[in-house]
Amino acid sequence: MSHNNSYYRPLLLLLLLTTAFRLVYVNFIELAQDEAYYWDLSRTLQLSYYDHPPMIIYLISLFTNLFGNTELAVRLAPIIMAGAITVLVYLIGKEMFDDYVGFYSALLVNITLIYSVGSILATIDTPFALFWLSAVYSCVKAIKTGDGKWWYISGMAVGLGLLSKYVMVLFVPALFIFLLLSREHRRWLKRKEPYIGGVVALMIFSPVIIWNAQNEWLSFKFQLAHGLKTKKAAGLPSFMKYIGSQAAVLSPFLFLACIWGMAKGLIVWLREKDWRYLFLTSFAAFVVIFFGYSSVKAKVEGNWPMPAYFTAVIACVALYSKSNYNKKRLLAVIVAGTAFLLTAFAHVQAISPVISLKNDSTNELHGWKQLGKEVGDALKLIPKDLTKEPFILADSLQLTAELAFYIPSHPKVYEIAGRGRLSQYNLWPPPETGSDAVMIADPGVEKDPYISSLFEDIREVKRIEIGRGDKVIRIYSLFHCRNFRGFKG
Repeated sequence: MSHNNSYYRPLLLLLLLTTAFRLVYVNFIELAQDEAYYWDLSRTLQLSYYDHPPMIIYLISLFTNLFGNTELAVRLAPIIMAGAITVLVYLIGKEMFDDYVGFYSALLVNITLIYSVGSILATIDTPFALFWLSAVYSCVKAIKTGDGKWWYISGMAVGLGLLSKYVMVLFVPALFIFLLLSREHRRWLKRKEPYIGGVVALMIFSPVIIWNAQNEWLSFKFQLAHGLKTKKAAGLPSFMKYIGSQAAVLSPFLFLACIWGMAKGLIVWLREKDWRYLFLTSFAAFVVIFFGYSSVKAKVEGNWPMPAYFTAVIACVALYSKSNYNKKRLLAVIVAGTAFLLTAFAHVQAISPVISLKNDSTNELHGWKQLGKEVGDALKLIPKDLTKEPFILADSLQLTAELAFYIPSHPKVYEIAGRGRLSQYNLWPPPETGSDAVMIADPGVEKDPYISSLFEDIREVKRIEIGRGDKVIRIYSLFHCRNFRGFKG
């Protein structure tokens, strides 16, 4: 196929429609727990953080300082970045093949559940995806043009990706595999430019290294243990859950299409020595296989292999475009149609439930505003010591973050430290001993020996039921706690 401009207008229309939809849609759902957590951390900027590198936190800080503490402001960065991701997918497809492949790859990405959700929620995955694709595009340009400066740009993108999510490190071995296997491009391994690009990446990533060095390498240790440490419950069942999660976040038919695209792409490369299919397959298959292996040892979250499917989708569209359209048209409609229907269902379910689910994950996006208002009203009824203002305490990281955002005054909320997994909250100074506290937690938590040891007296003041429609989705108790004695451990 020849390059032409016939898909520029459809691409612009796709960008305008998807961006407009997201700008409106995000106002109908409240912050997910991770989003609220990143927003809360954005009020205290530092070089890096325990759970993740700082990129999404910096972006949230930028837009909330500009536009206020609203759901839209928190999510503005991923909405803008989603448009840039669409353009990059198009450019990679166009640069490697033609406008047809570029446009339909970008379209398919936008109607796929995991990428569509990532375009509206302020998580680490959206900036990570943007910089992953930026690095891929820069490598394509370096390979096609022979111009070494593109390796420096790729190094910048890798560095920014590492500031977004540690998984960006997988880009390096995926690229190395391609350069090693591609005879015509192996010469780059003897050139200085890719290595200088690596140095640039490390320089950009250096703030995270410095933070870890100052904090006993806590973040690196946590992420390595979180993703690679062998768990007793792993093995074949964990691997099957991994496969199921990939089918769920992509849609079953698109997942199978991506696996086919990787396998077929490898075959085409072996037969025709077409470097493009080796390139796309290297970045896709390596990531999928890496996390497949990891899933045998420990649980792998469904979104972790996300970057693999960008190049897998491009490979699928490219392979489809070089085949007999008529014979495979129905199959293409089934793959794209089921992906779109799953995505549409998830978006509708998140606003107004279409079906009643026992464990509806979209419930996470509702009820926090109600809880924040009720807690804010109840705070006025708590008797206050003459010298010390009561602090607010929650029994989980997620609840701590949601309360901090949705209590109207956006107060400082503390997480109970000394039990459960460590978080950034636990690295910050604890409340002052001798103070009273208002604790929001699950009913009956005052009977927990550890929690009861933290205070002289704990009394339930109010029970709060959080509803979605006519269904109660969460129940919390509000306690007045006297004389904080300090966290243990």
